[in-house]
Amino acid sequence: MARLNAKQMEVFVAVMTHGSITAAATQLNVSQPAVSRMIERFEHEAGFVAFERRRGKLMPTPEAEIFFVEVSQVYRGLDYLNEVAREIGGARRGYLRVGVFPAFAEGWISRRIAQYVAGREDLLTSLLPMSTDAVIDAVSRQTVDLGIALRASDRDGIHSEEICNSELVCILPEGHRLTGRELIQPADLSGEDFISMAMKVKSRTSIDAIFDAHGVERRVRAETPWASSVCHMVAEGLGSGLVMRESAEEFAHLGYYIAAFKPRVEYRAYLISSTARPLPAAAQGFRRMLLADHERSNVLASKRNKPRAVQT
Repeated sequence: MARLNAKQMEVFVAVMTHGSITAAATQLNVSQPAVSRMIERFEHEAGFVAFERRRGKLMPTPEAEIFFVEVSQVYRGLDYLNEVAREIGGARRGYLRVGVFPAFAEGWISRRIAQYVAGREDLLTSLLPMSTDAVIDAVSRQTVDLGIALRASDRDGIHSEEICNSELVCILPEGHRLTGRELIQPADLSGEDFISMAMKVKSRTSIDAIFDAHGVERRVRAETPWASSVCHMVAEGLGSGLVMRESAEEFAHLGYYIAAFKPRVEYRAYLISSTARPLPAAAQGFRRMLLADHERSNVLASKRNKPRAVQT
């Protein structure tokens, strides 16, 4: 049994939509004879007469009207699928899963997600706070598309790209005796109440080592794995603390003083992805945005730190 093909359907729909062989030929960018031949083939394969000429006009038969209703539903479905395909390809539709270490799991990542999803109403994003080790594991197992971690990974099948570099700063409760200083050193915090990161957090080891090297003892009043909790407790007057600059600035509205800390403790954040399979379009777009943001930040930092010429 013969079957209608896609081209025959397309010509039938064009003639029904535009009302004439001439208009259909123009819309399809083919000759009028080609459209006429295709309609003849359509009628032969369909088994019914689709058009009749009345007073020089091409008129669809009742059978053609019935068939056109059904074909239109199919074409609307195809239009919808084509739009979905364009949205997926343009990262406007899909599912973006991101694992992120706790200090960046609130304002830092939220601002960037909000920037990325703007105009992408059908893009669903899942944010999962987890430790750096868990981030790398999740990317390796492909339970998340991208990870943001505090260290690069040399694991097979894992790709690491720097997306942030910054430093630790000291935060002090309002009215603290050191408020107003631009720079805080370990000796300044000798005997002071201190809010520390939890023992299982890697930065805790580095911070403790600095104070030990300077022979400085602090009174650790509380510890927590969350930089946001350090900021809240400092704001409540429980003690001073050291946190990432991004975290300190994010929660500065709570009311505390921010000062530079010396010796400088740098940290870097990395975008973690898997090389085992291609990234989904939504993840590719988010990766490009993060890398571009980091490049702009480096350019601005370079300009700020560029020595100024001294005029004589």
